[in-house]
Amino acid sequence: MSDTSLDHVRERIRQIDRELVERAAERLQLAKQVGEIKRRNHLPTVDYAQERAVLDRARSTATEHGLDPSLAEDLIARLIRASVNAQDQDSIRFSAAGAGKTAVVVGGEGRMGRWMRQFLSAEGFRVGSMDPASSDAENAWSREAFATADLIMCCAAPATTADLYMQWTRTPPKGVVVDIASIKTPLLPALRALQKAGARVASIHPMFGPGIALLRDADIVLCDTGDADALAQVERLFQPTTARLVRMPLDEHDRLMADLLSLAHATAICFALALPKQEHPVRSTTFLALERLAANVVRESPDVYYEIQARNPHSFGAIERLRSAIDTLTQAISLEDSRVFAELMREGQTRAHPAPTGAA
Repeated sequence: MSDTSLDHVRERIRQIDRELVERAAERLQLAKQVGEIKRRNHLPTVDYAQERAVLDRARSTATEHGLDPSLAEDLIARLIRASVNAQDQDSIRFSAAGAGKTAVVVGGEGRMGRWMRQFLSAEGFRVGSMDPASSDAENAWSREAFATADLIMCCAAPATTADLYMQWTRTPPKGVVVDIASIKTPLLPALRALQKAGARVASIHPMFGPGIALLRDADIVLCDTGDADALAQVERLFQPTTARLVRMPLDEHDRLMADLLSLAHATAICFALALPKQEHPVRSTTFLALERLAANVVRESPDVYYEIQARNPHSFGAIERLRSAIDTLTQAISLEDSRVFAELMREGQTRAHPAPTGAA
């Protein structure tokens, strides 16, 4: 093939790439129109049956044209995710849940604090940040708005939040106070004291990090503090989204988090510590997946992750189960009996229940 014909083919590829991007943008605009129709007709944002039909159609079309069906499915699934995300953002904006209201985000310069500020702003709140890292003007506005703000969102560490709650018992704010702490045990005495002082207090736990792009992939735990009105007000903030809202008793939260956070984080940290200091010249897909997970965990805030491990009274039981599992695996290998090892694998199959792979 000559240079001229090579250039010609490359130019044609460039044109097709441009057309693909243009069509993707057009599809996204149409998806936003679908979202508007759904809102007018009070229909849910996500229609799993329709998504399945779209993906099946993509696979069928790919087969007809000699294209790998999984490639077509992956391409369309990414477009679906972008569409749902756009519809989610529009739903949040059109809900105007915070129109005419004010919110103060305590710890608003942290990563989750910034996420919450952006989220509340999208809902129409006038939002201020109360944080040592905020500007003097921002802190001054937040301090002035604090007493009468409709919402006080606490995104500080649990111990810091507990200290603030105790300070606020002297003059409780009028708005709903809500924390997003990953563990609740350090908060409980102060939270109850603040309630006793007359404050309306809710407690939630967004089960995602600040880098999340699609709330459909996320759970938000709503803890029952005994104040139904406060919890309902906070729940309404997230109802326009595609996040899954899960209610549970406040006292049950940390027991569950011992597995979802303490055990998971400890496993990732131990894997990172067990890695050799020298990087291997080759890596398997399993190794890469675990290495990426461990790398993400050990790059998080050590202070936050220490609190998750050390301040949750249920953490030690979960970590002991991890230690016991390693001992059991070690013993099974030392017996040099493949049947014992196979039994361990079967036992693992009964316990590991990965979430089903969704269309998007």
